[in-house]
Amino acid sequence: MENHSTSSTAQVRLDILIEEINTTDPIIAKEIARVNGKRHYSKSAVAAFRASGGNKVMSPQFLADIKKALPFLNINWLVHGLGNWLKEWTPKNKKDYITKSNWYKSKPKAASAGEENPYPSKEKINQALKNGTDTNFKIILRAKFATTYARKSKLRSDINKDLCKRVRELRMSRDPQESQNYFAETTMGEKKTIITNVESFRQNPPIFFIKKLKEKCSDVPGSSEVLTPAIRRRLSYDWLLDGKGEMFIDQRNLPLPEKPAKKPERDKIDYELCKRIEILREEQNMSKTSFGEYLNVSRSMISGMAQKKPRQNPTIWFLSRLKEKVFNQKNEVLSYDWILDGVEPKFIENSSSSEESNDTIERLKKEIERLKRQLEQKEID
Repeated sequence: MENHSTSSTAQVRLDILIEEINTTDPIIAKEIARVNGKRHYSKSAVAAFRASGGNKVMSPQFLADIKKALPFLNINWLVHGLGNWLKEWTPKNKKDYITKSNWYKSKPKAASAGEENPYPSKEKINQALKNGTDTNFKIILRAKFATTYARKSKLRSDINKDLCKRVRELRMSRDPQESQNYFAETTMGEKKTIITNVESFRQNPPIFFIKKLKEKCSDVPGSSEVLTPAIRRRLSYDWLLDGKGEMFIDQRNLPLPEKPAKKPERDKIDYELCKRIEILREEQNMSKTSFGEYLNVSRSMISGMAQKKPRQNPTIWFLSRLKEKVFNQKNEVLSYDWILDGVEPKFIENSSSSEESNDTIERLKKEIERLKRQLEQKEID
């Protein structure tokens, strides 16, 4: 993502920049504080100027601060959308910026055996800087700015960034001008921190929040219309959790559970959800150990959700794993609506298989038409 038209705003470009260098509001704030000799610079002061945050007009002071903190940034790109986000720096400029940083100075001379970090040592960084290309420099910047505001730690590797991006996309689809604060407090009835943490890749959205997104962001008729054949426009769990299909789906006469699933309180164990996972395991005729092995998770994770009083909620990753691995005899896939909300049917047609079947049918039809034309041509000849 390099060139962006001037039709996009500075606030959108700030979002793009933060994504390009693999960082977060707090890290940018910390860098601004460091170069300006300040003890503290509020992360909300950065978020306020992001399209996904407060969407405010950037102040001259903020522009001066970020220009000083990120000297590689083309400020004309940020303000006016001109050129690329990375300045046209010489190889020496790039080398000086990296090698004079505390991040570089904290690295050992050589990497230890088995180190997974792409730039674990000064030696590796120097090798990458040798050719002076923008590509290598950008990769190094991403590694440098992946350091969090927690000292010497890294951005969590278990964060599902695609899911977090879809949460933001959902919020922006409602109204591009809707701030994180408004969406959190007015739409969701939650504190702003959960939105900022998710959209800044500091945490995965918890189960209760996923369910609440569907509840609050779907167009659902009032209770007096429940029994009418009205079409309900609902947020798709498949899109939200796995990025499949459309953001919203139209559902006519969506079947409701005999007893509506209990809505879990924030940070509480969702007993109904855990019970449905246990039902699935029993239907598969598997022990906790074999079910864990089948899903490639530990037995303790299965046990933690299988007690009379479960100790933990499933993770988003675990739910996706269930969807991927558990089928019925008709080869239908597990429905997120059932597993999360208890809404039947439990299994639904595998849309990917259906699409493949349709493609096969179309290819066969074309082949038949081709053979017919050949036969007709032979008869003419």
